[in-house]
Amino acid sequence: MAIRKWAIGLFLVLGAGLFTAILFVIGSRHDLFGTHVDYYTDFRDISGLPKGADVRVSGLEAGQVKDIQIPGSPASKFRLTLQVDAKTRGMIRTDSVVSIATEGIVGAKYVSIQEGSSKAPEAKDGATLPSKEPLDIGAVIEKGSALLSNVDSSINDVRGRLDVALGSVTRTVNHVDGLVEGVKPDILTMAGNASKITGTLNGIVADLNAGKGPAGLLLKDEETRRQLQATLSNVQQVSVNLKDVSARADEIVADVQSRDLALRVQATLNSVQDLSQRLDQAVSSALAPDEMGRDGASNIRETLSNLNRGTTNLAQDTEALKHEFFFRGFFKKRGFFDLEKLAPADYLKVCEREKACESRTWLDAASLFVSGVDGKEQLAEAGRVQIDSAVAPFLDTLQDDIVIVEGYCAAGTADQQYMTSRGRADLVHEYLETHFHLVHSDVGFVALRNKPPQGSGRKTWNGVAIVVFGEDQK
Repeated sequence: MAIRKWAIGLFLVLGAGLFTAILFVIGSRHDLFGTHVDYYTDFRDISGLPKGADVRVSGLEAGQVKDIQIPGSPASKFRLTLQVDAKTRGMIRTDSVVSIATEGIVGAKYVSIQEGSSKAPEAKDGATLPSKEPLDIGAVIEKGSALLSNVDSSINDVRGRLDVALGSVTRTVNHVDGLVEGVKPDILTMAGNASKITGTLNGIVADLNAGKGPAGLLLKDEETRRQLQATLSNVQQVSVNLKDVSARADEIVADVQSRDLALRVQATLNSVQDLSQRLDQAVSSALAPDEMGRDGASNIRETLSNLNRGTTNLAQDTEALKHEFFFRGFFKKRGFFDLEKLAPADYLKVCEREKACESRTWLDAASLFVSGVDGKEQLAEAGRVQIDSAVAPFLDTLQDDIVIVEGYCAAGTADQQYMTSRGRADLVHEYLETHFHLVHSDVGFVALRNKPPQGSGRKTWNGVAIVVFGEDQK
């Protein structure tokens, strides 16, 4: 009887302790025992936002979505109840805007509250805050594709019109040139003949005035004199006609020159060149590099690649949670759904307590990378061979392993070391993923500048290191 009472007492004590521990864990994670205020907001489209999603005030995790009220008609909106830590209410004003954001491209949805202006009054408990509808990534990509299509169509249309215009101008110039060249020999011949006739007549007139030669004798014959006068009149008329023909030829040449066909053709070509430059500037502006130095085409390709990866990862998440829950906990506890999001500080903390991080394959930058045409580093052929050799011992289980690529750079300032080490790790990370067909969510990279983790056996490094977590480390 005493044993039974002792067993019952022990069971009650253990049950109370377990219940207290559960309450402590839940309370510390969701802040159930803190002071909260409730706010409301309305959305026409919540974009898959679940109940219980995080609420962030200017990026600070401050609460969760307490309730989502479904509208009663298509004209109504979803009404969200936001439970927020009372400590942040001083940042929330009546003009604070509520929006729905996403972790990365296909990460978890959360509610973002932007801090209001200091001129607006503080939002009271139970106030309804203004909202901003979420951005549709698909619509943005569709508009970008439509813009590129319109630019391409415009360029093709302008090119066709220019071909027609230049063809017409060329035919006109050739026609005028042929006309002038065809008339020119006749004008020269007629001018030469007129000069000869004029010389002969001058000699005859001189003889007549002097009374010499046969011409002088002809003056005695009245009939001959009249005929000679008629001949001279005819010669004068021929001379006038020749002058008229010459004047008309000069007019044709002057007209060709006055039209400035050559200058007009050059002006047309200049306009075409200016239009081409403007179109090139418009396309260059649409595809200009962003604040991270990546151009528009790269961003579009990366967005489409991330969407493709995301759809694949969604189908594999449930299976990954079955056998990687405890191992992936230190990667996901801060909301990271992609190993590319690893922060160096968090990764170094993990390496302090994970024995698998003590074993890594070191690859030197001198033999791993070469400088490209644009001056940026890229993988050398010898470097690809080194990477293949580094993962060769794990090929049988590589599809089920977690691979982390650590990037290092020993030269330059701290920020230069960070950017260079990140670029090196990203190059090796991309090669592993594409060459060995690894799942995107199982390959990550982290930039550690020039300082390897403690216990790695090295104080500094310049290159990369590959760490493979197998099933025995999970």
